[in-house]
Amino acid sequence: MQDSSPLELIRLADEEQSVSLRIIEGMSFSGSDRFDALRAEIVLSSGFVSGRVELYVNAYDLDRWAEALDSVEAGRKVTWLESGRSPRIMIDPTEHTESGCTEVSVYDVTGSQVLVTVPIATQPDWAENHRRLLATVKNRFPLQM
Repeated sequence: MQDSSPLELIRLADEEQSVSLRIIEGMSFSGSDRFDALRAEIVLSSGFVSGRVELYVNAYDLDRWAEALDSVEAGRKVTWLESGRSPRIMIDPTEHTESGCTEVSVYDVTGSQVLVTVPIATQPDWAENHRRLLATVKNRFPLQM
């Protein structure tokens, strides 16, 4: 029996605020044993604002997430999911921000048009941890290419 609990792909958090992307379930439209898309949600929480937005990710998106991890680890800003069909997540590493923290923004470009940015004190090994989360998601939810 397959585990049906949500699985985190992204978890950027400190003691005060967080941004996460949770995979809710795999969606198969072709009837095969592989999934065509993953139903997910972005959850943002802080003492000032909290929000949640649903989206779908596919194999292409997961490959771009792996590339985004490489870019952020190299100290570059990244925007992930910028196709225009879903909310965007933007990550600005510590070296580039006024707050001295990694700034994570969620832009609900397809719905409310709301953009929220939260500073998060990330751990030095966060990219490595996210590569493990990505591998776990790909293992549990094999996607069609």
